[in-house]
Amino acid sequence: MNTTDPTRRGFLKAAGLGIAAMALRPATSTAAKADGKLPNLIFIMADDLGYGDLGCYGQKLIQTPELDKMCAAGLKLTRFHAGFPVCLPARCTLMTGLHTGHCRTNKNGGGGKHPMLKTEDTTVATVLKTAGYTTAMVGKWSLGDDFVGCVKKHQDKDGSGAIYKHGWDYYYGEPNQTYCHRYYPNQLYSYDRTGLVDKKTDGDRLDVVPLPENSKKRTHYTHDLLTVKALEFIDAAKDKPFFLYVPYTIPHADYDVPEIEPYAKAADWSKKEKTLASMITRMDRDVGRILKRLTKHGIEKNTLVIFTSDNGPNKFPRFDSSGGLKGGKRNFTLGGLRVPGIAYWPGTIKAGTTSDHLSAFWDIMPTFAELGGVKPPAPIDGISMVPTLLGKGAQKKHNYLYFGAGKNRLIIRNEHEKRTDAEILKEAVTDVVVPKFTAK
Repeated sequence: MNTTDPTRRGFLKAAGLGIAAMALRPATSTAAKADGKLPNLIFIMADDLGYGDLGCYGQKLIQTPELDKMCAAGLKLTRFHAGFPVCLPARCTLMTGLHTGHCRTNKNGGGGKHPMLKTEDTTVATVLKTAGYTTAMVGKWSLGDDFVGCVKKHQDKDGSGAIYKHGWDYYYGEPNQTYCHRYYPNQLYSYDRTGLVDKKTDGDRLDVVPLPENSKKRTHYTHDLLTVKALEFIDAAKDKPFFLYVPYTIPHADYDVPEIEPYAKAADWSKKEKTLASMITRMDRDVGRILKRLTKHGIEKNTLVIFTSDNGPNKFPRFDSSGGLKGGKRNFTLGGLRVPGIAYWPGTIKAGTTSDHLSAFWDIMPTFAELGGVKPPAPIDGISMVPTLLGKGAQKKHNYLYFGAGKNRLIIRNEHEKRTDAEILKEAVTDVVVPKFTAK
């Protein structure tokens, strides 16, 4: 893809926003606290979890009590969508606020050739950092395989998508799009710009976290380590505004888990089915641990937590993981793109509410920017969802949501959108757009 000048006339129309492009204005947050304190922001994302994999979205067999309680105490989004039906492009849309007709990549890559962010791409972390947030990620980055400190010599170089170039103060996990799917690796990586959680990193690089013979001894399950670090970050950052991004790998293959917990007696289930269900239930319990840690510190009422998945599920007919929607992972269908969306903010988001607002990953950038009191990059495709989250104010709407790569695509129209696919595609698919961002 070539790069498009963000000042090109007509982009706001091309983004499919219509009048809703006004959402790009640096409006004062309607969620601003009376004491002026910025809310903490936590975004937890499962990997390959389907729209129907949680009890609160209709699942009958897999136990997810913590997420069900979170949903009952918050807002359930019924038309929330990932950015793409596979991992990497979906994460690109989340981080940049652009759909795959405009963002850096619409390809997943493979064989060590994963597309990376460019240095000039602005992420949610970069935006929030300028607002005074401490920013952290634990888990699957996917947007930069090359970084100084990598144990793979051919990737031990200063890549454009390296974590330390995109607004993060803290990182723990495996950044590589492929290697992170191994739940018992022999090493992970950490980056701590200030020494807040771990040893301070010496410059722009990632430090190796050795896990000797872990692939054989199976003593350290990566998902558990990620949760521990997420909790440690909350402990360390609790006194100032923070943004915590938790892109878990569960329940992506490899299907591997330390214990087949509540499902061992399901005699007619395959081992793979038992493992998948156990992975989801384990993750559910850890989401509960994160929420309990907020309460322990007395910051739950000043923290927005959003839970979702990066795309639709792999095929597990027993569980109806797509929740009755057509298709799943890799498919440009509702089953491949519609994902759970739960927003939890005690005292701010009304408990037990549901919204069918049409939304997608690229809406997170302007939503979090507004909550942080800063102007997002412009132009972008996202629209702030703050009115929907708070249940007050006029919510601007998309004309449509575009998902696509080449001839494979899906356009989801809002009720008022009457144009043909051909007319929409002329607007939705352009060269790569690099929005401009001015620090606060």
